[in-house]
Amino acid sequence: MNTAGHNWTLRMDRRVRFEGQLRMESALHVGSGQGASHTDATVLRHADGRPFIPGSSLKGALRSHLERLAQAPALGAEGVSSCLLYPDKQEESTAPDCPTPGWVDAKKDATEATEEQFEALCHTCTLFGSPILAGKVRVLDLDVVERTYGGEVEVRDGVGIDRDRGKAVDGVKFDYEVVPGDTAFRFSLAAENPDPVELGLLAAGVREMQRGQVAVGGKTTRGLGACVLEGLSVYHADLSDPVKLSEYLTSRGEGTGVSEVDDPDAFLDECIDHLFGG
Repeated sequence: MNTAGHNWTLRMDRRVRFEGQLRMESALHVGSGQGASHTDATVLRHADGRPFIPGSSLKGALRSHLERLAQAPALGAEGVSSCLLYPDKQEESTAPDCPTPGWVDAKKDATEATEEQFEALCHTCTLFGSPILAGKVRVLDLDVVERTYGGEVEVRDGVGIDRDRGKAVDGVKFDYEVVPGDTAFRFSLAAENPDPVELGLLAAGVREMQRGQVAVGGKTTRGLGACVLEGLSVYHADLSDPVKLSEYLTSRGEGTGVSEVDDPDAFLDECIDHLFGG
């Protein structure tokens, strides 16, 4: 059974990287927080006008999905844990002793953390981060794949909704930009020194992305942000051996010090098995 007291060490032994393309199955809205003469809400763009998805946006969506998945009784019985981040939900979570929700609520200084509190961190907090511990997952910003993007965005209309009555609010109309469906973005996620359970959770998240179960961006309840991960590749770097680490650090580009997994889907299956004591 997997239990608390897992690998929160700062030692660096290995790096696992997942790459592919995130293809939008519906339109995408990642807002810039600004309006323009033609719309109330523009999409986030690089300085040259190309839209992109912030790595933090996808990382947050993936974390939220895995926090919910970790509440499955079958995983909880195996010791897979997640605190859900909210203090009022913690007692119902699979990690009632994780210190993260209390830390967020009290806004305490991270230097006050004890080793016992580090040991009590849940798996999603050690994987994605906590106020007292940096996460092991890094997600790069997702740049658009040029051949899939025609250079134009769409503008859609929206109306304000009275949630109590379920009706449109008079006089509350707005519009917003979206990146068209079928646009693809380059995906790259790396995990540094994950233990078997953390890697299993991450593999489950990648598999869910392959199935189109992780939406990204804003207005997902309106059908935006549906996407699927395609063309998955997995790379592994062994950083525990001095010779291999030297090769990795001195190499330029891919190849030396980095090995590509022959069968990415079989690798995901093997990692997910560790969630069930495999």
